[in-house]
Amino acid sequence: MKLLSFKSLPSAIPEPLAVIISQNPMKKISIHDNNEFLDFLNDKIDRNDFRYKYLIPVLDMVFGIGQVPITENTTIFTHEKSWVIYIETHGQLFLYGENFEIFIDELSEIISFQNFKGFEIMGDYTLVYSLLEKKNITNYTVIKDRIFYSLNNTDKLTPSFNETKAENQDCDEITQMMLDYYVEEYKGLRNKTVEQINPAIVEHINTNSIIINKENNVIRAFCTINDPDIGIIYVKPEYRNQNIGKQLLSSASEQLFKQNGCCYLMTDLINEASNKMCIDVGYFEIYKHTNIEL
Repeated sequence: MKLLSFKSLPSAIPEPLAVIISQNPMKKISIHDNNEFLDFLNDKIDRNDFRYKYLIPVLDMVFGIGQVPITENTTIFTHEKSWVIYIETHGQLFLYGENFEIFIDELSEIISFQNFKGFEIMGDYTLVYSLLEKKNITNYTVIKDRIFYSLNNTDKLTPSFNETKAENQDCDEITQMMLDYYVEEYKGLRNKTVEQINPAIVEHINTNSIIINKENNVIRAFCTINDPDIGIIYVKPEYRNQNIGKQLLSSASEQLFKQNGCCYLMTDLINEASNKMCIDVGYFEIYKHTNIEL
């Protein structure tokens, strides 16, 4: 299924820039080339491709409902089987592509990172860090480097019989656990409030998309499910190193695999224990993604 929800670009986009003549064989598709730009996105970006989990909502907000304004620097670079999508908004930069090595020099000339202090960059891990290295940019904060995984069979899953669906009376305890998760996972950079978290927990409970490990009326761990991928797994510190997370992951993965014939998840790139757990139950790496702040 392609991005057929894209609409015409907002009419408020400035007049086209002058065409830059270059000896480079690559082709640039300007944001002002409305039809060609959108046709390229529809051709290359598939909603079913988990690699673009974070890109697709951005494209929908930019081109579908016009909720996020973009600058005239937004450009697609393409040459044969190589391409890069560069989206520039007022506060964020997005960089995605395939076989993008041939564009590094060109992109490094176009993107002046020193002008984007305080901006977030999100996109392909290798592409983003290659550009930062090329420009000798070292003053940035890593929000999250992630590894994306896929599961193609259930041979190594190790579910247990201790998992159950969360119920309404579990809401407050799970909400507090989710708050603790954000503090730990983002080292205080992305803390949430009860008001932000509680509605999501209620929704998960109502849709049977959260499973828990509970013993003696104490919830030891939870796992959310965001079909087609596993959401958040959190084990209280005092119950770690007991394979509880592995069992929860296995149960949730088995459920999704039965529904879809595949399953996805993402981890913190530097969390060795989490990555080992995923590999141990049969997941394999398909992509690296980054989110940094300049």
